[in-house]
Amino acid sequence: MLTTKHEVSKLLEYGVKLERWGFDHLKVGDHTLTMNPNVEYPNAHTLLSAIGVLTKRIKLSTAVTDPLRRHPVEIAQGIATLDRITKGRVALGIGAGEAMNLAPFGIEAKKPYTALREAVQVIKMLWLSSPDNPADFKGEVFRLDRAYLQLKCYQKPHPPVYIGALSPKTRELAGELAEGWIAVALESPKTLKVHLREVERGLAKSGRRLEDFYVSATVYTEVGDFEEAYRTVEWTARRRLASNGEILALMGHKVKVPKEVTIPRIRVDDKEALSKLDEIAKSIPRKIVEQILAIGNPDQCIAKLEEYVKAGANSLIICSLSRDDDRLYRLYSEKILPYMKEIYGS
Repeated sequence: MLTTKHEVSKLLEYGVKLERWGFDHLKVGDHTLTMNPNVEYPNAHTLLSAIGVLTKRIKLSTAVTDPLRRHPVEIAQGIATLDRITKGRVALGIGAGEAMNLAPFGIEAKKPYTALREAVQVIKMLWLSSPDNPADFKGEVFRLDRAYLQLKCYQKPHPPVYIGALSPKTRELAGELAEGWIAVALESPKTLKVHLREVERGLAKSGRRLEDFYVSATVYTEVGDFEEAYRTVEWTARRRLASNGEILALMGHKVKVPKEVTIPRIRVDDKEALSKLDEIAKSIPRKIVEQILAIGNPDQCIAKLEEYVKAGANSLIICSLSRDDDRLYRLYSEKILPYMKEIYGS
């Protein structure tokens, strides 16, 4: 997964390099604002289009967009266009949205679960629409009235949809309506396994099996001396964990997490909420922080990645927190990916 440490030209360069280094799938976060106001954050769809032109093999997707900043019609047309540009190397990552990307711009987070559910339905209907087969939809949030796109997807019937979900309802929704679940970057192997039960409830509703479903775990990583690697990634991991009391409780640390510091609610300009987040972050025992990290030498990183695979993940999002991304990606390419692909496939 490309992070926001680099300017646009460097992100394009990494798109080409990651394909050459053997990575299978490149995901780009879709934010307007982030927790770090001192970095650039380009438009995800535009960036993916540019990377799509520069590459030939690697798959591309958002991780994740939302249907409140972007209307489902715009998402459907944009992903269909990217699907054509890349000749079928595209997936749509979509979630319910976050206040940091909405509130500063006057966008109300009305009925986020309903909006997400309807958006997935609308997007898929539009991908299958045509002038001779227009789509009609009457929901609580979105409506279509004889609507269609003047563009067909390259993939048949359409690109896969992966829902980024961090609540029981949205995880179940992923199983019911989508082709995959993107777990947030604070799931341990233990919590991933627990939360897959909710995904399976949704799969049961749609008559599908977990074996045929995309499950993607996000892992913070740094390769090198274990203690040095831990110091590099520690604070980012602590802050991320501090935003979700339910996951912390499952991992053995019960703490009250106010709504205003959770991922869907926190704002980057809310100093009081950020202060509360930091206090919770400091309280988390190291043994819990380590549960969401793939750090240390290549063998130690592989061991953690295998824990996620054994817990049910069939895709791993490598989120580099290294001070030297080139070095980390090369080490993965040379020391870690060959083993993982030999044992588990692409």
